[in-house]
Amino acid sequence: MRRSRYGLAAVAGALLLAACSSSDKPAPVSNAAKTAKSPDPVRITQFYATAPQLARGERELLCYGVENGKTVWLAPPRQELSAALARCVEVTPSATTTYTLTAEGASGPPATRELTVTVGPPRVKIVDVTVSSLTVKRGDAVSICFHARNAAAVEIAPVHFRSPNPAEGCTFDSPRKTTTYAISANGLGGDKDQEHVTVKVE
Repeated sequence: MRRSRYGLAAVAGALLLAACSSSDKPAPVSNAAKTAKSPDPVRITQFYATAPQLARGERELLCYGVENGKTVWLAPPRQELSAALARCVEVTPSATTTYTLTAEGASGPPATRELTVTVGPPRVKIVDVTVSSLTVKRGDAVSICFHARNAAAVEIAPVHFRSPNPAEGCTFDSPRKTTTYAISANGLGGDKDQEHVTVKVE
């Protein structure tokens, strides 16, 4: 039995097409490869001071938030922090300080943010005020004394007394009527403190 040359040619062509089709077909992709992606970059969402200006000796809260972070630290001095979305840490700077928050993620460059906390002179405080008597007869003398901390100047009204020593001092008066004395202290940073005491005249 003779085969047609045209039939043999058709069979050969079909085999060649099948071979080419199978070799050009891409390899199957696994589900893991389809869903895999690079991790999101680290991001500092917030970094602020609750009181940007302090008096020396006062405490400050620095609040921050970090997304996609693995390692977070604050400087100076360097201290490790948690990679939290919202958290505050306490610092007590002795001078004006610029703080740097750094966060590192699983990949990519770290994120940084800076803020400056200004520190001024310590706040003025009138520690105590004493008088020799809270009740006197008209014309009797009374003494008004004070102790102050971090004061640049202290005045007592209405007797127009300015103390030569802003840390402590006394003045005298002979009130003819019930009088309220105001002790005012001015600090080096421009802040003020004031106390009042009333002497009753019988």
